[in-house]
Amino acid sequence: MMRLLRSHRLFPVLLIGLTAMLTLWLDQVSRWDTRHRELDPDKPEYVAEDLIATRYDEHGKMLDKLIASRMWQYPGKPEAFFEKPDLYQYDAGVLQYHVIGETGRYNNKNQQAFFDKKVTLIKPADSQQPETRLLSSAMFVDTAKRYASSQAPSVIYHGNSVAHSIGFTYLEPQGLLNLLSTTKIVYVK
Repeated sequence: MMRLLRSHRLFPVLLIGLTAMLTLWLDQVSRWDTRHRELDPDKPEYVAEDLIATRYDEHGKMLDKLIASRMWQYPGKPEAFFEKPDLYQYDAGVLQYHVIGETGRYNNKNQQAFFDKKVTLIKPADSQQPETRLLSSAMFVDTAKRYASSQAPSVIYHGNSVAHSIGFTYLEPQGLLNLLSTTKIVYVK
């Protein structure tokens, strides 16, 4: 009978001791920060294949869409790099233009893209004007301001008309295309 009384008194002490050890262990585990692992800045933090990224406006209509065969991002860098990027820009769910390139990068913080190899901007035809294509070796696109520009030699096709220029700026909301050099234009009605 004495044995039973001793184990009965010992159980609460053991329970308090185990609970204290469990509390200390859980405190250490919860403070353990896995984000502070050292990453190689020369190797991508992550890579995605066959990427489709879509953003919507506050009304649920498509705002922009980015399709790429491959995307990667380096640790601590805001820019994501792409192979075969295809960027679609919409206004109230209606396609305004899209940009196709061989390679490029996109900064999600400032919503700016730079296409650095063989790039084409296409403004689809509408009821008032034919399709417009801007071809260049490099192009900057600000998706927030709906602005595109290039300092490289460019060819512009507007319907059957053709223009050759060294650089351009394009303000999509105003539909304004500004050619930055003396330009050769073949205008066809």
